[in-house]
Amino acid sequence: MGPGPHRPVREFEGAIRRGDLEMASTLAREIATARGKPISLDLALELLPLVVVHDLDSYDEWACRWLARWLSETREPTIEDAAELAGALADMPSEPAPALAALRRARRHAAG
Repeated sequence: MGPGPHRPVREFEGAIRRGDLEMASTLAREIATARGKPISLDLALELLPLVVVHDLDSYDEWACRWLARWLSETREPTIEDAAELAGALADMPSEPAPALAALRRARRHAAG
């Protein structure tokens, strides 16, 4: 029996769980190319804690790009939501797990 079907999103999620930024980034590009558009904001958000661990010097760039995408892709964003997200992004380097949880909550709230 041969290997199963290629499922880049599942492989991406596995790379995130393993903490493999390089593989997750490669798979994110593959997913974006296959779909003809960037990966979802939710998937992109999952990369940020890995950037903190593996490439802290570029974290601000990644975080600002994510926030800029959120602002452009969210219907009727509010300054309050943007400030909450920016605060959680700023907290990510010192408190990754609570910041990620806050970002996920804020994303659900803004999308809802």
